[in-house]
Amino acid sequence: MGSKLITHIINGDTVLQYSKPTIGGGVATGYDPKYKVDGKLLSNGYIALQSEGQPVDFRNIEIKQLPVEER
Repeated sequence: MGSKLITHIINGDTVLQYSKPTIGGGVATGYDPKYKVDGKLLSNGYIALQSEGQPVDFRNIEIKQLPVEER
């Protein structure tokens, strides 16, 4: 739902939920500042799946298209 609410659901259980994600953090180097604007509220972007150093298999991943809210 854009920047309003982000919910991670695994096997029907909500495992993580947050709102108002912003760009920031001091770990990125060598970036173009026109794309990484610290403090900018995120409302769209990419989806990535990652593993923290161990092999992992993903299956049956579903992405649900949410209805657009009228403003």
